[in-house]
Amino acid sequence: MVQLKNYREVGIFDLLSAPLNPIGAFDAERFKVDVRALINKKSNFIAVDLTGIDFLYSDAYNALMLFQKELATTGGVIGILTNNKIIIDGLHRAGLDKKVKLFSTEAALMDFSTHSTAIKDDVEIPLEENIRSAVSMNQVTNSSDEKKQPHKRTTGRFTKSFNAITKEDSSKVTSGMQTPFLDDTSSSHLLLWIMIILFMTGAIVAYFVLK
Repeated sequence: MVQLKNYREVGIFDLLSAPLNPIGAFDAERFKVDVRALINKKSNFIAVDLTGIDFLYSDAYNALMLFQKELATTGGVIGILTNNKIIIDGLHRAGLDKKVKLFSTEAALMDFSTHSTAIKDDVEIPLEENIRSAVSMNQVTNSSDEKKQPHKRTTGRFTKSFNAITKEDSSKVTSGMQTPFLDDTSSSHLLLWIMIILFMTGAIVAYFVLK
């Protein structure tokens, strides 16, 4: 495993010193080795210090593009520390200025790190609150369901009693309706007997008168 001694931590970034070849130009091949070693160490934010570098060859831009694509898949990023207009223009022509992060000073790099950490904390806190809220809502729902069950049983008892009262009232009404007919029948029989007695009495009286 490659033991790196040419990088330091600045905020969330591992800041690499620009590797140079014997003629003092940026060494793209050595850069690839160094970045790969950091990625193998699970580094997700890697920056390279190009301060003092006047220009980059195409192989350097290709290497930057390669690692930017790889780190983007894990939410990482390549950072470039430079204020050189030639390098910035070259990044623009290669289409990298919208993908990598450009920093003119280490202070800007630190500011980005602080801002990114704050955003991460803001995202994590609401997530925990949402989990707690979901648990609380679940408990409230379960409690409400438990309270509703006795209420349903009470309604059942009321319905049963109501049905019993209805049946009882119906029987009373039926009984009351039958009673007048029974009374009318008794009165009719009594009247019939009175008429028979009067008829017989009249017949007896007529018999004696005619006799």
